[in-house]
Amino acid sequence: MNSDCGPEEVEMSSRIRIQWPVVAVAVAAVTILTVATPAEAQRDFEPLFDKFNFKLEGSWVGLTTEIRLDSELLGEGTTLNFEDDLDLGTSKTIPTLAFEWQIARKHKLGVRWQDITRDSTAQALTDIQWGDETIPINADISLGFDITQAFIDYAYYPWVKDRWAAGFGLGLRWMDLQATLSYRGETDEENVEGSSDVKRSAPLPYLYFEYRRLFSERWRFITGLGWLSISIDDISGGQWIGKVGIEYLTGKRWAFGAAINVATIDVDWDAIKTEEVDVLNLALKMDIFDFSVFVRVRF
Repeated sequence: MNSDCGPEEVEMSSRIRIQWPVVAVAVAAVTILTVATPAEAQRDFEPLFDKFNFKLEGSWVGLTTEIRLDSELLGEGTTLNFEDDLDLGTSKTIPTLAFEWQIARKHKLGVRWQDITRDSTAQALTDIQWGDETIPINADISLGFDITQAFIDYAYYPWVKDRWAAGFGLGLRWMDLQATLSYRGETDEENVEGSSDVKRSAPLPYLYFEYRRLFSERWRFITGLGWLSISIDDISGGQWIGKVGIEYLTGKRWAFGAAINVATIDVDWDAIKTEEVDVLNLALKMDIFDFSVFVRVRF
């Protein structure tokens, strides 16, 4: 290994950025269509649903993260458990934002966003292959790991009764991942150091089922389960998701509650060769447990 190796930056060439102006135009279009719906038809689903609501969550997120960065030169890399091997914290408390829109009695649109940023320092317990780098045992390692998740989903409820509703939906988890790793150590021959900045994005769609029920005019219960496995260009993988929550409605404007969201994600990014850089294979496995308390503003 070259002892003077400089920073290595690895970035997915097909990285896509969300076009918020397009989203705004789509939202405006649906607004116009909704305004044309009679008011009585828009409101006959309350309080089972809200016409509009914004939700602010305080989320305690527990994570288990396994990552492997392969190399065409050195082959399959070392599978690292970031929490166990590199002392990355297993939990983080973060804010989460969400919005729901009941477009009509049987149609709902929802969005959710959260950002999970963690960092750590650790000592390598064994030799580690990370892409084209070989990190020697006892090397000092600094790790920064950030995951930004945005969700958008649409649900159709064929069954809407006075006290309960059930339906199916299609959603998309957009995940931006960045892992920055640097190290400094020594071998029998020389001192070594290096760093890499690995960035990936993944659009992960899913199908899901949702059930909600009113226990009374004040208590509302929601649960759901989703899954999908896909292969898109250089990305392949799947996810299981589940949620359960209960909330207390105070009048027409406010609701307070708690919810649990869980997910298991397994994604592989195949190598992409460009003129500037060889993008290395990356494999990610994550288990996410998200316990949230929230306040919901209803309109």
